[in-house]
Amino acid sequence: MQIIGELRDKRMADEIVAGLADLGIPSTAQFIPDSEMFVIVTEVTESRQVEEAQDFFRVKMGFKKPVEIDQQWVKIKTLPRGEATYVLILICCFIYGFSFSNLGASLYSMLFIGGVESPPFADILRGQIWRIVTPILLHMSFLHILFNMMWFKDLGYLIEFNFGKNFLMLFVLLTGIFSNISQYLVSGPQFGGMSGVLYAMLGFIWVYKSLHDDFEYAIPRFDLGMMIGWYFLCLTGMLGPIANTAHGSGLVIGMSAAAVMKFRFEWSRLKYLGLALFFLVFTLLVEGYKLNGRFYITLW
Repeated sequence: MQIIGELRDKRMADEIVAGLADLGIPSTAQFIPDSEMFVIVTEVTESRQVEEAQDFFRVKMGFKKPVEIDQQWVKIKTLPRGEATYVLILICCFIYGFSFSNLGASLYSMLFIGGVESPPFADILRGQIWRIVTPILLHMSFLHILFNMMWFKDLGYLIEFNFGKNFLMLFVLLTGIFSNISQYLVSGPQFGGMSGVLYAMLGFIWVYKSLHDDFEYAIPRFDLGMMIGWYFLCLTGMLGPIANTAHGSGLVIGMSAAAVMKFRFEWSRLKYLGLALFFLVFTLLVEGYKLNGRFYITLW
């Protein structure tokens, strides 16, 4: 016996039973004196029919469809809190909170990859080496940091749990440097955010799972598609000034890192390396077009 739902109105209970009968799903309304409720039950066992009956009951009663959480996210969100991930989130939140103080502008100017008036890489060459990394810790709005930290929490825990905190810290450092320098070369020093690292993490998990069937975790297809779609939407310029080159270069290095780990000459690995190269070239072409072919720093 399968319980479809319960309600107090006998007339509505009879209507639901009749409606289910029209759908070929026999059911009955059983009155429970203790709770003074009518329980709609059916003897059908096929899961498709049970779901159809429950959907009919929900629509008839005017209930909203429950939000279904992908089981991949359930597995990821039950991972233990990673210390390295947690510390990086706290640092980003602290810096963002500090930006509201009188010294906030000065702090951000010290953490950008360079000053607006400074020659290329001049501040870094003068010994301010932290600037090559720190833009990933800067966020420009509440929604910016909220979105980034929500993603970083889940992806960070996943990578830290499976590969260790040292791997995560090195991954964040290297992908942060690569995406920061790429963005700087294309559009200049005034940018910030963890999104380049996030796209690197996304690309790494996506490709690593594709190449290793025994890897337990995966980004749900809908969310992966949404993030790739967001990458293309941002490139259009419709959402305003966004560090698109950091997104693209982060995706490239994350995908490439997964493809070359424990490298063997396989078509599938070459395929992902080729796709990574496409993302990089496509990003540079689109950003170059929007900048009329003039990147911030000319290398040739």
